[in-house]
Amino acid sequence: MSDTPLLEGIKVVEVATFVLAPAAGTIMGDFGAEVIHVEGPGIGDPYRYLHTVAPFPVSDQPYCWILTGRNKKSVALNLKDAEGRAILYRLVADADVFITNFHPSVVSDLGLGWEELAGHNERLVYAHATGYGDAGEEIEKPGYDATAWWARSGMMDTVRPPGADHAIATAGMGDNPSAVALFGAIMMGLYRRERTGKGSKVKTSLMANGVWANSIFIQAALCGAPAFEPPAHSESPNALISAYVCGDGEALYLAMINDPVEWPRLVAAIGRKDLVDDPRFADAESRRANSVALVAVLDETFASAPLSRWRQALDDHEVTFGIVNRIADVATDEQMCANGLLPEIEGSDGLRTVASPIEVEGVAKLPPLQAPVLGQHTGEVLASLGFDEAAVRDLAERRVVQLAASTT
Repeated sequence: MSDTPLLEGIKVVEVATFVLAPAAGTIMGDFGAEVIHVEGPGIGDPYRYLHTVAPFPVSDQPYCWILTGRNKKSVALNLKDAEGRAILYRLVADADVFITNFHPSVVSDLGLGWEELAGHNERLVYAHATGYGDAGEEIEKPGYDATAWWARSGMMDTVRPPGADHAIATAGMGDNPSAVALFGAIMMGLYRRERTGKGSKVKTSLMANGVWANSIFIQAALCGAPAFEPPAHSESPNALISAYVCGDGEALYLAMINDPVEWPRLVAAIGRKDLVDDPRFADAESRRANSVALVAVLDETFASAPLSRWRQALDDHEVTFGIVNRIADVATDEQMCANGLLPEIEGSDGLRTVASPIEVEGVAKLPPLQAPVLGQHTGEVLASLGFDEAAVRDLAERRVVQLAASTT
């Protein structure tokens, strides 16, 4: 295992909020990049307070910020002020990556566009995340994962419960996967720079990632297939790809794609070898034709014993299935813990967080650190740019910057 973090020496300047763009910075910080999160004085990044918005779970812990703000430095800088922007340009001058998800008009108004920043640093990889892309009439439209990723892509329709108008959106479900795409684009930009010596602009959008996530059904539509309609469980067209509730109220999901091979395993696992001789289920075609009847049989069978019994039996017989975890179950999921997916935050007295999903063999990630308070690193970062203490105090007094303990 290497003692040197893979992205050590990479400097990232992040002027972004609300998940997609800053989550890409989180991944870079996990691998050792210096990530400087620039936020405005006063309340700072409003993402710090997202956990207080209904219907988010109530907590006195800023869990959204804990997750995405880890391993970063906070610099509170007024970018509406010419001096503040001048400081940002100095930060960018020796940065490797700039990340933003501000609207194109805001980027332009603040002088933070690709052309502007490339003029300060021709090796800069400029990463821009948007809701709806950077072309067309909707480029200025606010885009959240619920709207641009989940709703616009058709997924909200595709996975809706039978009879419902739509499915409910959950927080960050599109932002965090899309952040992995942005991270990949950034790394492509850095790779290109290694080959050419020049920086570049890379980009992605929530809409693009939503379409990619739902691409199988969209490709089906492009090929003329009828629209997918979510069936009711009792009317499932394939009983062997469906969820079942066990006797203790817990659930499992069968995913028996290789029906002919796995069917004998299933009937042995659930102690229903009588089903082998049932003409309704004699072969894969018959099982599909009589899926409603098979669903009823499996419903009754799985309801006769707790999940623990079925989990062991299905594993023993090599049947493909998954556990339907509740959110509360995830924290104690042994497989997740064994793979380091819920690491402890250093110095937090046992508080854990969620690991980013990328691993590089032989390379350690940084242990997650506490997310910074507003302006925690303003003085440190300005000192690295050559500002002395008197200059920093003057900037703070004039509200160009804010220090962590500043009340001015």
